[in-house]
Amino acid sequence: MATRPEIELMIAKLSAAFPNWKVTAYTIQVYLEDLQDIDSETLDAAVKFCRTEPGRAFAPSTGEIRGAVGKLRGMASNVPSSYQAWEEVCGQIRINGGDFGNPVWSHPLVEKAMQMIGWRNLRMSEDQTADRARFIQCYEQLQERAERENLLLPEVRGYIETNGGRLLAPIDQIKRLTERMTK
Repeated sequence: MATRPEIELMIAKLSAAFPNWKVTAYTIQVYLEDLQDIDSETLDAAVKFCRTEPGRAFAPSTGEIRGAVGKLRGMASNVPSSYQAWEEVCGQIRINGGDFGNPVWSHPLVEKAMQMIGWRNLRMSEDQTADRARFIQCYEQLQERAERENLLLPEVRGYIETNGGRLLAPIDQIKRLTERMTK
């Protein structure tokens, strides 16, 4: 986990790269709160990634740095792109043809997308264009959600886990009201 001196050094480097950026004591506190859960090496790489983006005129926000961390982690873990995942699905269909088959997926996101769409349904379908579009849409939504969840601050994740039921209560109330109104 990044320490205060490491985050202060990161801010100093960003300040040198973006001389119009006004750093205050509160800036340091916010960056510390928002970035201290990230290990130093990853944080340093993410800041360099942001700092060297072509066309960047302003210092990156903590959210942009966390986003860069997510991109770097995705690259490091070899998460397939949506088209690579579709290519993998097509390859598994060729290998495991017929009604049965035991596909092996390279990444849990590909497996989850296939569970949601249905392995047998996809193999038996005759509309590959629509299947590809549906799979890619499903896969990209799963990928975005995984990235969002991966980048949550520990405090935010804890809040969601603690209050999840309470946060969903208004949605349940709306569903019940809708059901009563339709009856």
